[in-house]
Amino acid sequence: MRFVFATGLTVGLLIAGLASADPPAPPTPAPPPAAAPAPPQLAPGEILAKMEAGNNASADQTLNERLTVVEVDGTRRIYEFTFQQKGSKRLVEFTSGESKGMSVLVEDRDTVYVYLPGFRKVRRVATSAMNQPIVGSDLSNEDMATTSWAQTYDVSLDKEDDASWWLALTPKRGVVTSYGKIVHRVEKSHFLQQETHWFNAAGTEVKSLVASQPTSTDGVYRFRLAVFSDPRTGHRSELETTSARYNQGLSDDVFTLRQLQWGK
Repeated sequence: MRFVFATGLTVGLLIAGLASADPPAPPTPAPPPAAAPAPPQLAPGEILAKMEAGNNASADQTLNERLTVVEVDGTRRIYEFTFQQKGSKRLVEFTSGESKGMSVLVEDRDTVYVYLPGFRKVRRVATSAMNQPIVGSDLSNEDMATTSWAQTYDVSLDKEDDASWWLALTPKRGVVTSYGKIVHRVEKSHFLQQETHWFNAAGTEVKSLVASQPTSTDGVYRFRLAVFSDPRTGHRSELETTSARYNQGLSDDVFTLRQLQWGK
């Protein structure tokens, strides 16, 4: 903003006989500086896209995970597994616990296979079983298979505060899903998924996620701990990332049915 000032001298001649002339008008005050423009408002779809970009910030990833399932009576069961992802494909291989040797391959949200070591067979997960829990945890096959919320849900802004956006997601027409609505809390400072709440068709909350312990590995910023819980019962599952590697150049062959079946 430029302010323009008068550069000429104003000469007041006080001549006898003109004393009755009106005094000069006071100078006009300079206008106040213009307020800084408000930052552009992001559309809900843009916020969701940035959140998903953060969730998938690397070309590929290999995570070592510890899953602790806490029953309502306090009983705890621990499972360890390796999680690999490239694009929309995922491979989960259990390395300890009663499910050691079991593997799950996600080709897309509608195509999930499981390798059962006891039968030495690969079976496709039926659509009717997508809402079943994995190893008795609060994570379902459908949760494991979801790599993009935007492909499955329409999004709107539920509410907003100084620190977060709350996004409400409802299933797109024709999409088959276990949930009637999902609500994400997205932190404004980093666009990461801080909380998620799942609701059934009747509007009852059936699951929640709270993420914590932010860490940065190889320039990728993620939460180290995610706690899933059922608010109706108190049952919960604690998912902790014990180590992580990113952008390793994983081969597409890792995520094939042939590898799942014969790579044991």
